[in-house]
Amino acid sequence: MTKARRLRLFARDGGLCHLCKRKVLAGEDYELDHIIPWALAFNDDDDNLRVAHKACHRTNKTGDDVSRIAKAKRQGRETGQQARRAIKGGSIPCRPFPKTKTTWPKRPFKRGET
Repeated sequence: MTKARRLRLFARDGGLCHLCKRKVLAGEDYELDHIIPWALAFNDDDDNLRVAHKACHRTNKTGDDVSRIAKAKRQGRETGQQARRAIKGGSIPCRPFPKTKTTWPKRPFKRGET
């Protein structure tokens, strides 16, 4: 994240924390918060980022994000490694099944043989 992009997003939001609706004052720590958590959408576009006080972001948003991500995993939505591979355009490589049928005992057992 470049400083220019952070300043552009700060100016776009008017310096207001989107969680508590208070102004971020000079010298106060702020973060850029993903509206849709990154672990769900893998989206870093400007439309998905909002300014938030560091304290507001840590207390209000993080717990909600964790529960939403856990729910998505329970429901079977693609999160984590499978979705990252899909974004990169590759499928998960696998070892194919053998093309020939193997017979495993090579000769049939007969009663009385050891």
